[in-house]
Amino acid sequence: MPSSADKTQWKHLYDEVVTTGLCTGCSACVVVCPFHALGYEDDKPVQLQPEGPDVCVHGDKGCDICTRACPRFREWEPEVDRMLFGRTRLPEEIIGVHQDVVLARARDPRVLAQGQDGGVVSALLIWGLETGQIDGALTSKLSEDKVWDAEPAVVTDVQGVLDTAGSRSTYSANPRLL
Repeated sequence: MPSSADKTQWKHLYDEVVTTGLCTGCSACVVVCPFHALGYEDDKPVQLQPEGPDVCVHGDKGCDICTRACPRFREWEPEVDRMLFGRTRLPEEIIGVHQDVVLARARDPRVLAQGQDGGVVSALLIWGLETGQIDGALTSKLSEDKVWDAEPAVVTDVQGVLDTAGSRSTYSANPRLL
C-alpha cells in the first residue's frame, strides 16, 4: 500500500494544473473534496485553509480525491481503462475501449430545432424527466452578462431542456451547482 507521501494530492494538482494554466475551471476538485478545503474564485480552484495556496493538511494525511477528479491532472485514461476493461486502449481505439459506435438523432422536431448534432442529449434528458427516471439535470446556457460565455443551469422540465439545448464552445462549471 502506498504511503501518503507517495500519493498525489492538492499541492501536485495546484502546481501541475492550476498554476500552469491547464485548469479549465470545471470545479470537479472543489465539488468532490469531502473536507471543504477547496473553494472557487475567479473561475479557478483555491485552497481555503490558511496554510497557503498549495497546502492541504488532508492531502498530507493521504487524501487524493481532488487529483482523481481532475480531468487535466496527469494521464488518467490508462488507469481507468485497466480498471474497467482489464487493459489499456489500443492505438486504433482513440475514442476509448468500446463495442460499437452508434450514430443517432432525436425524432422530436422541437429537439431537432433546438439541439446540436441531432439533439440526442436533449432527447435523453426529456425522456428521463417525462418517465420519472430523473428529477432534473445540470446543463448550461448562454450567459446574460457575458457574450459567448456559458453558465450552469438546473433544468427540471421539458422547456428548461429546450431552452438550454445546443453546444457551447466554452466551458461551464456545472458541478458547482451540486
